Amino acid sequence: MSRVLENTGQPVFSSDLYERGYGESGIDFLAPPRLADNIITNPPYNCAEGFVASGVKHARRKFALLLRLAFLEGANRANTLFARTPPSRVWVFSERITFYPAGAERKGSGTTAYAWFVWDKDAPSGTELKWFKPGYKARHA
Repeated sequence: MSRVLENTGQPVFSSDLYERGYGESGIDFLAPPRLADNIITNPPYNCAEGFVASGVKHARRKFALLLRLAFLEGANRANTLFARTPPSRVWVFSERITFYPAGAERKGSGTTAYAWFVWDKDAPSGTELKWFKPGYKARHA
């Protein structure tokens, strides 16, 4: 994601808790050292609720998480996280995407539904549900 954003000419700060060959390592997102106008990340799914709390706190404008669509489910999350800080928008991938490791043969279709969850401090209250139009997989293959 960072490389694509860097190609737009915008300044990008990339980090990870572990050394993965890109960005600064040793940065714990749950205790970020600085604020940012916008934060975009793909968190470990078992820490997603903590990432929401941290991201909403440390993003001045927008915060976006790439998560499984199933993140919308659950009475506990509905009564706590989404009741306190609902996303402004949820962008659902209308085609299933697959995350391949570097060098892997790309074939088949994913079995998991994903969405971008966006918290936008300038957006009106409420959650807007949107879908990416089909065909994006073919354009970005």
